[in-house]
Amino acid sequence: MKRMKQIFLVAALFFLLTGCQEEPEKTSTKDKATQEPDTATKDLGVSSTTPEVLISEDSGDLYQQYIENKSWSKDPESYKEATGKAIDEYMDHVDKKETEKWSEQKWAQSLLSSLQTGYGDIASELENYEVVYEELKLPDGRLLQDIEMDEITQKEDKEVNVALLIDSSGSMKAEVSGESKMSLAKESLSILAKELPESVNVSLIAFGHKGTGSDVDKEVSCKAVESFYPLQPYEGAAFSESLSKFDPMGWTPLASSIELANEQLSTHNNEDTENFIYVVSDGIETCDGDPVAAAEKVKADNTNVKINIIGFDVDTEADEQLKMIAVAGGGEYSSVKTKQQLSEIENVWKEAVNKNTWRWWAVHRFSDNVWTTVDHYNALRDIVSTYQSMLRNEQNRMIQTLNRLEKDDLIDSEKRSAISSLLDDRQEKIRNYLNDLESTKHDEVKTVSDELDKRLDAIKEQVGI
Repeated sequence: MKRMKQIFLVAALFFLLTGCQEEPEKTSTKDKATQEPDTATKDLGVSSTTPEVLISEDSGDLYQQYIENKSWSKDPESYKEATGKAIDEYMDHVDKKETEKWSEQKWAQSLLSSLQTGYGDIASELENYEVVYEELKLPDGRLLQDIEMDEITQKEDKEVNVALLIDSSGSMKAEVSGESKMSLAKESLSILAKELPESVNVSLIAFGHKGTGSDVDKEVSCKAVESFYPLQPYEGAAFSESLSKFDPMGWTPLASSIELANEQLSTHNNEDTENFIYVVSDGIETCDGDPVAAAEKVKADNTNVKINIIGFDVDTEADEQLKMIAVAGGGEYSSVKTKQQLSEIENVWKEAVNKNTWRWWAVHRFSDNVWTTVDHYNALRDIVSTYQSMLRNEQNRMIQTLNRLEKDDLIDSEKRSAISSLLDDRQEKIRNYLNDLESTKHDEVKTVSDELDKRLDAIKEQVGI
């Protein structure tokens, strides 16, 4: 038993001494890594690294210090000089190291940790590139590309009636953009009526088209409120003829014209009907009527109605009154000064005619789809051009450095070839990864564009153009 205890003590002492001898070796290895942080890069084969990892790596230290803020395309000489400085410093750095036994993997990692380009930002730019067709944004703020086809092809069953009211007072003789306000207003209403859906009923009311602006003619002028085109489906020749039957003459019986429009629309008042009153005027009520009260009565008699007003080259007083009328009538007020602005408001009015108003907006946007698609392709091509330049410049930088290393006998031709193979493999992975991202986005643009074509074709069929 005593002999067994001695053997046990000897064994325990042996293991204790062995453990104490190994501990300094671990400390020594750690110290060595701390002393040479630049050569402690992972000695893994570049070829075994995934493209995602390669893309996520930061730029090399010397690249960041000298090259990153220099653009080859904007200042080639400055870029060339910065590249030379980065390579010089790298050569000074490795010349002080014991590189005789460095493997091709360690050389590749050393080169990359100092001189590689970072591709994370350009990859993110591709990944996050939004294929959005802002030009095809609908009046309600939605994008056409977000509209389901079922909504586009859904038939609108509501009856829609539009009463067009035009101020024919003497002040409408004044010119805007080289033409009389009356001729511009008539042209605008003519285009609007013509481009309304076939199912829409339309009427035309002129007010103030008799007498003169003198006091003696006030009574006859203020009674001049007439429907030249009764509420009915649009017929081009008849509507054009109705526009020719009056000229700007006298006072402004605005309230009476709204009351007449209300009489026309009151027989079309139910939940399956939408009614609109559109007024073009260049001044305030001058016939002792109350157009705001008239608008309020329209809303009281017909909940499914909107009164939209255009103030055409008006003063401050008229601007305020016309705005109040539109508010009372549940509609919108627009103040315009030019022919172009009048045309734009005409389009807005057209868009507001029924539930599917965006259809009328969209039929004029066929070319927008084409040109926006071209813009997307051009933007993607610019990104491709950028990362191809980045890859090419990086490759040239690595070649220059390898030339210097071989010239200074730090590597031989065989080692150089092995290093180049690793660097080329890395570049190929990055290039293919970025190309795949671009290809995916390119396909997305085509898919969205094709879908928009289908929507626009469906709209075209719906509208009958």
